[in-house]
Amino acid sequence: MSKIIDPGFFSKQVSADNKRGEFNTKNTIIVEDNVDVDFVFMGDSITDNCEINAYLGRSNKMILNRGISGDSTEYVLKRFDADVIQLKPKHCILLIGVNDAWDLEYEPWSQTEGMSVEAAVKRAYENIKEMSDKAKSSNINLIMCSILPTNMTFTNRNKERNIYVEEVNSKLRRLCEEENLIYVDYYSEFVEEGDIRVKDGLTFEGLHPNTEGYNLMMKILKETLSSNDIEF
Repeated sequence: MSKIIDPGFFSKQVSADNKRGEFNTKNTIIVEDNVDVDFVFMGDSITDNCEINAYLGRSNKMILNRGISGDSTEYVLKRFDADVIQLKPKHCILLIGVNDAWDLEYEPWSQTEGMSVEAAVKRAYENIKEMSDKAKSSNINLIMCSILPTNMTFTNRNKERNIYVEEVNSKLRRLCEEENLIYVDYYSEFVEEGDIRVKDGLTFEGLHPNTEGYNLMMKILKETLSSNDIEF
């Protein structure tokens, strides 16, 4: 019987714990029954909330969703071996990073400043780069997706969040060029022309895609993969 990789629970309550039992059970089935996996979608709520079968359900490919709402680059990295590497997919479609920007927020109760944009960008990029290295060493084709712009005016660091998103995407694009990875550019189609905020009509509340947003994302994804001779 194969030894199943399980990251366990972390030292503080985090979103990555929310589906640990479910994913462990599903991963065990995949590993012990030697199921061939074509695609793993990895990320946060934007992946978790997507009804992938509505777009790809007619495919004969084995497609797994390993998104967890609220997850960040730190904890996706910590569960990457369990939820991607041990499943041995041909391709991993990675979309992660927007939740790291919550650490930019000013905390009014304690009157403490949040993390700087520079520090948040550095942390997210280094975590994603490590995921890329892990995938490469396991012969898994990592498909890098840009982070979506936002427009959450109810937060106190809305502008800084979008600066963060723009800078992380710039680094991810450059990484893909250097490492010969596929870059899925959602950002260019989602960002308001002449601005760094998300276009109106593509999200529910300035963060999570609505149906029109997901339709656009899947159109971009399919076109990008098709241009690289990858079919669902």
